[in-house]
Amino acid sequence: MYVVIKVRGYKIVVRHLPHEIADFEPVLQYLESQDPHATDTWTTRYVLLLWLSIIVKIPFHMSRLDDTQDTTAKTVMSRMFDICKTYAVVGDKCRDAAAYLSSQFLTRIDVKEKYLPQFLDWACEIVNSKENNTFAKQGALATVAMILKHGKREDLLPHAGKLLRWIVNTDYKDTPGTHIPKLGFKIVQRIGLTYMAPHVAPWRYTRGNRILSANLSSGDGSKEASVASANDEKEEEDIDVPEEIEDVIDELMQGLRSTDGVVRWSAAKGIGRVTGRLPKELADDVVGSILELFSPREGDGAWHGACLTLAELGRRGLLLPVRLPEVVPVVIKALTYDELKGYASVGSHIRDAACYVCWAFARAYEVQDLQPYVSRIACALLIVAVFDREVNCRRAASAAFQENVGRQGTFPHGIDILTVADFFAVGIRTTAYLNISVYIAQFEEYTTEMINHLVDRKVDHWDSAIRELTAKALHNLTSKAPEYIAETVLDKLFQKTTSIDLNARHGAVLAIGEILHALSVIAEEKHTTISTLLKVSTIEQVKDMIPGFRQRLNFRGLGGELMKQACSSFIQKCSLSHMPYHNTHVIDEWLNLVNECLSYEVPLVRTAAIDALPAFFNEYYKDEKQDEHRSVIVEKYIKHLEENNKIVRMGHVLALGSLPAFMLIDKLDHVVEAVVRTTKITENTLKWAESRRDALKALTQISNTIGASKELDPKIVKKIYESYLNGLMEYTQDNRGDIGAWVREAAMSGIQSLTLLLAKSNPSTLDRDLVSKIMAGIAQQAVEKIDRTRALAGRVFASLIHNDPIVPNIPNHSELQLIFPAIDCDLLNWNSEAVTFPKFVRLLPFENYTYNLLLGLLVSIGGLTETLVKTSSASFFAYLNTLREDKNDKEIVRICEVILDIFIKYQKIDRITVSIFRFLEKLMSSGCIQTILDDKNSKFVSQILKLIQVEISGCRDIYKLIDGIGALCQFIQVETSVCSTALVQLSILLCHRHTYVRKATATRLYEALLVYGENSSIPEENLDEVMTLISDTNWEKSVEEIRPTRNTLCELMGVRIPIMKNKKT
Repeated sequence: MYVVIKVRGYKIVVRHLPHEIADFEPVLQYLESQDPHATDTWTTRYVLLLWLSIIVKIPFHMSRLDDTQDTTAKTVMSRMFDICKTYAVVGDKCRDAAAYLSSQFLTRIDVKEKYLPQFLDWACEIVNSKENNTFAKQGALATVAMILKHGKREDLLPHAGKLLRWIVNTDYKDTPGTHIPKLGFKIVQRIGLTYMAPHVAPWRYTRGNRILSANLSSGDGSKEASVASANDEKEEEDIDVPEEIEDVIDELMQGLRSTDGVVRWSAAKGIGRVTGRLPKELADDVVGSILELFSPREGDGAWHGACLTLAELGRRGLLLPVRLPEVVPVVIKALTYDELKGYASVGSHIRDAACYVCWAFARAYEVQDLQPYVSRIACALLIVAVFDREVNCRRAASAAFQENVGRQGTFPHGIDILTVADFFAVGIRTTAYLNISVYIAQFEEYTTEMINHLVDRKVDHWDSAIRELTAKALHNLTSKAPEYIAETVLDKLFQKTTSIDLNARHGAVLAIGEILHALSVIAEEKHTTISTLLKVSTIEQVKDMIPGFRQRLNFRGLGGELMKQACSSFIQKCSLSHMPYHNTHVIDEWLNLVNECLSYEVPLVRTAAIDALPAFFNEYYKDEKQDEHRSVIVEKYIKHLEENNKIVRMGHVLALGSLPAFMLIDKLDHVVEAVVRTTKITENTLKWAESRRDALKALTQISNTIGASKELDPKIVKKIYESYLNGLMEYTQDNRGDIGAWVREAAMSGIQSLTLLLAKSNPSTLDRDLVSKIMAGIAQQAVEKIDRTRALAGRVFASLIHNDPIVPNIPNHSELQLIFPAIDCDLLNWNSEAVTFPKFVRLLPFENYTYNLLLGLLVSIGGLTETLVKTSSASFFAYLNTLREDKNDKEIVRICEVILDIFIKYQKIDRITVSIFRFLEKLMSSGCIQTILDDKNSKFVSQILKLIQVEISGCRDIYKLIDGIGALCQFIQVETSVCSTALVQLSILLCHRHTYVRKATATRLYEALLVYGENSSIPEENLDEVMTLISDTNWEKSVEEIRPTRNTLCELMGVRIPIMKNKKT
């Protein structure tokens, strides 16, 4: 039953509950028998209380239900009264049901005289007592509020004064949380409604008709709104307003300042209800008091509460059009309210509420009443819809604009704008700033207002992301009002560059750069220069800006980071704008700043400087007179690559990569050699994976820059490819994990770029040996552990085999195209191992790919990620099973030999050998190479065992030993001396100094004997005894206690007993 009530609501369900007189006593007795504090039966009590609330409405005097024979028994009324008091203060949901029950019971004609005053006194005591907990106070307040809601006015009026004095003197407003303050204000507003007789205010503003047919018959909706005036036929009747109403209004006004939004909303609705029963003059005073809350001295809570109240009054017709000249300006001000507090701001809830006010006004007023304010409201709403930081505010503004367009019909270009700036479109902030704003700005009514808002409110916004978007938005809007931007906006922005506010300086510099770039585009379209669009003073201000920042020390301290980033972007935009500063001192100033940023620790600052270099050099250093200066710059950058500082290397190597072709050609060999040296691992740079990644990116940029203008020298190509192939084999790790993946990904991207370039311009450079290494290396990365790396490798591999023109000398090219059809490659999910592994495993028969593919598969199959291990092993073992079924033993032997070669090459390299241990355990237990294991002439098994023994010899890594033990146990199934050798090695580990290793060895050995015991070299008659001894021994004992047991095991297994070596002194 509770579930039904929860879904449908108690007000609906309670109407359908049975309410015969016969039900009363059983339900009451059952409820009295319940434990009010039992946590497992609260739903039963909740339903019983609601059931009683409908039963107590029976139209008979409750004294008739008393037991007349037992004069000592409590009356039904007193029992009900006790129930109400008991459950009104419990700590569970029954408290709400008890409040509703009390409101129905205590307002009965036969109960109210005796028990209502008593109950109200009790509730006041509960709330005033400091000993009671929050739940008790909340329940008492909820009960009083419910009584005031459901009781008759004439019954409650005698108690209203007392209740008002009580609630005003309590500290409910200062109580933490939402519920108690909310209930307090509900009580206050209902006391106010009790004082005022219910009636429809004759002076209220009404729009249209309640009946649709009457609205339609009124024609075009031009019917005048009815507002009471001195000449009305029916004069407003005199209304007696008690003095207490002033206290009620004052208390509710304080509620509008609450720190809780729910409380403010409750107070706003209360003011709306009470105001609807006041005379026109007093109601107007209330509106005046609300407008006073829109003061800079008030906090954000008061602004929010005032907005909610205005919307509530507007909806109820209590905000007359005569007040609109005062209301509209404060609402528009609220639409842009954004106050910085600490590292964030407050105001989104106010802007959202202001949008609600505009939405309510659209429904409340006739067209002619709102007409004078349409332009201001429309501009304000559209500015919020496209430029607000918060998505809820943008959507609220869009919804309010739509409501006004639909109901008022006078918003300029409303329908056209709504098709673009709808509720969902404005949800994406970048789209709103950069696309929707441009569409709206084409209408003259909005252009200047939108630009002014960005300059005045968003350029110095506290969020750097908004400042950057603002600059880009101004770039897009410049074409809509170029003269206004050049003559007015730039002057405002230059004033902000001298502000003490860091945010203002940062945003202004970004905006000026973007505007200059936009103006240069306009100038090019007009076949003129940017100088013709700018004032002479503006050109000088742009020139002196960065030297001015340096003179004022704005590049130092905490704000220096943002200013350097912004100024780098500014230099880039000025260069793209062809600003006329060639051969002036400011160019050297700009270059010095960019060079400083190249060595800055923050990546964003370095990136901004690197992005600025190509445009800067192309514009100001292309003159032949600058040859010597260019040479000095390149040599300086090369010299910085030798520094023992990772950050310096990263910045300058990318700077070299970003240089234009005319700066690289003369020193190409020197530059490439220096960058190639940066890609190599040395003792000091072992962990500098980021610098090697950036060096590979620089090589890619250099090859693309030079390759676009002339053929690359084969010697340089060879050096670059060597660096790429070395990068494919980098697996550097630190506390962040496999940071070598960054290098491998950069290498793959470089290989793709250079190979496709050479295939088009100089295919003879791509010889068979080089292409074979490239394809094998990429294929290996496509079957390794990291999803992101595999996906990139898969896409690069597909692009090489399907390129047009064809990449020459790709091994097994035709077969690759069949395995990876061009149509499939476009649709494949390269991130999914379930899709890619089955395809790449099919390359194993091709000798050029076998070694590298197996190297990658070993790592994946021997990995730790469950899904990756499962998918990779399933693909590989499915391939081996196919070979076994086809009796292709020769291919199985070849694969095993490659596995052996890999193990030999990577001996003592834990990254590979630990994975090999796990791989071998899975491989030997899969049955796929059973023919190799059964072949007594095969050396594969014995050689692998020797390699494992060497690998775990002297190993101090417990987890590596555990993996090695798992691999050793698989050799028990081999019916040769290999089994005995493996058992000897395992018996040594049974007496390892670490308890965990001993226990793991015993467990693994027992499991292996269960599976392979009959195939092992252990005498069959001793097998059961060996297994019993292993399972019964406590391997946590000391090594000295365990060693005799271990020796007995060796005798039973028929292997030699390990002898301890004497330590050399």
